[in-house]
Amino acid sequence: MKETIAYRIRKLRESKDYSQENMAGELGLSISAYSKIERGVTDPSISRLAEIAKILEVEVTYFFGGQETASNKVEDKNKSYGFATKSDIEELVNIITTMKQEIAALKANLQTTVAKKKKK
Repeated sequence: MKETIAYRIRKLRESKDYSQENMAGELGLSISAYSKIERGVTDPSISRLAEIAKILEVEVTYFFGGQETASNKVEDKNKSYGFATKSDIEELVNIITTMKQEIAALKANLQTTVAKKKKK
């Protein structure tokens, strides 16, 4: 269970682009002490888990396999994933899908043209 909690803390922190340094600072811990929580070396108290949950904007139950709060389930199209937002990524996926379809059509057209030339 300790390893599962540690894993969930680390993954959630990373998904929010928070560094261990930021988390340690907000919790009033050394980076080393915070790192031990994420590695499962230190078993955090319930009050420490509550602090971590507040910083990461989830319910404490999330770390035990519970679901995120309703507000976190709503997809935010403007949420940043590095340098791109979710809507930026969706737009790129749509462009790539369209390009794949156009390439497939061009290939089919080229094959038809080549086949006609071979018959002549």
